[in-house]
Amino acid sequence: MALRKERLKFTLKRFRGFWNEYKRSKRGILGLIILIFYVIIALSAPLLTPLEPYAPKLKGYYPAGTNPQIAARLAKPIWYKYLPGGQNLPENVFPIKNHEMPNVTMIEEEWNWTGSNCNIVASPNKGDRHDGCIEINFTGSGSAKIWHQFSYPYPKRPQKLLIHISIFTSNKSITSVEISLANSTSKEKTYTHTIPSIILTDYNWTAKYISEDSPRTLNNAFPGKGDYLFQITVTSKGKATVRLDNIDLLIYGEIFGLLGTDGNQGRPRDIFTTLIYGTRISLIVGLLSAAISTFLGLFLGLVAGYIGGVVDEFIMRFADFLLVLPTLPLLIVLIVTTSASIWNLIILLSFMGWMSFARQVRSMVLSLRERSFIEAAKAVGASTSHIIFRHIVPNVFALVYITLATSVPGAIIAEASISWLGLFDPTIVSWGRMLYEFTNSGVIIKPITEYWFWVIPPGIAIMTLAMAFILIGYALDEILNPRLRQRY
Repeated sequence: MALRKERLKFTLKRFRGFWNEYKRSKRGILGLIILIFYVIIALSAPLLTPLEPYAPKLKGYYPAGTNPQIAARLAKPIWYKYLPGGQNLPENVFPIKNHEMPNVTMIEEEWNWTGSNCNIVASPNKGDRHDGCIEINFTGSGSAKIWHQFSYPYPKRPQKLLIHISIFTSNKSITSVEISLANSTSKEKTYTHTIPSIILTDYNWTAKYISEDSPRTLNNAFPGKGDYLFQITVTSKGKATVRLDNIDLLIYGEIFGLLGTDGNQGRPRDIFTTLIYGTRISLIVGLLSAAISTFLGLFLGLVAGYIGGVVDEFIMRFADFLLVLPTLPLLIVLIVTTSASIWNLIILLSFMGWMSFARQVRSMVLSLRERSFIEAAKAVGASTSHIIFRHIVPNVFALVYITLATSVPGAIIAEASISWLGLFDPTIVSWGRMLYEFTNSGVIIKPITEYWFWVIPPGIAIMTLAMAFILIGYALDEILNPRLRQRY
């Protein structure tokens, strides 16, 4: 126990001495600050942004890949409205707060209705998922109007309009549904969409999703700032029961989030969210591949340098063979022939990154094994493993720290390069994938100054994170390399 305490005290003393040396390096401190910043971002991603990097798993209300919180393509950052000319840019407007109609009180607070030859009630347990709904019981030919009043505060038309409604009818052949937007003062309809009765299914709920992004349609729907009625008109030619649930109106503007949205057709993402979550991927790829390749190079270099002979010749010739191969083309071929999984990429980067370090370790071991303390260990009968791990490894381990720090930038840039070429894991988002999607979105032919918020942030993120590890590597080299170490 006493020996363990002494070892712990000695280790802490060495660490304090190392930290005192490291603090003197301005480059090292700057690199460490940048790295800590990115680590905090990676760990707190769910707290920094409430959105997900992909469209959430919805309850079937919207088509696959649609994120109802974002939806509009190429929306500019929210702070554009404070710049000259941006005061009239519309934001997202979601006028219906409880589209799932969970209870009678919320239904009656948001909706008004009137009708002829029918009874309209807010029903608590007859909805699409046994929640609330609006139930219309027709006693004969008649019509019912259900509406929600809201304000559109922007003089400029929105970029996109999404409407969703779930419908149940007991008699599809005599029921039709019309959805419209009207001016609340004159009640004049500015937009109308009729749902054909053929889509309504007897004794089953049918979800209807309406998407409008035509400039002419949107100009008609929202001619300007004002109060509007979102209205559903149900017409029946005879006795029938109709239920309406999950009524949602989503109006998408031209500005959203801190960095806007990207240009993915049908499933745009919040750029700030993808940038934040991309930090995780870059750190995971960089740290894991650097750690695996470094320790693989350490092991093979130790074996080749200490054992020598045929083993040394085989390992070094294999390393030479891999060194002469072009790394990026080989990575592309291997990823295409296997899969674009992030774990496959880490394994391949590790496999292609150990050779130079193994040669460095081997050269140090060739020198160390001839030293007198190694000969003394052999003389007292120490085993090969004991000599390697207790005498040789401590003498080469300083090189491990430096190699770890300097290998990470190469792995980060390699992942970004592979993703930029389109060979990314489809289940994750990364900074390289953001650059790929920008170059393949079609907006690259337009002035980059218009969509800089999509391409510049991931480029800066890749550069600064790689620079952080390079600065840390320089600092470690100055401290641990005897030729560069400063004496005080």
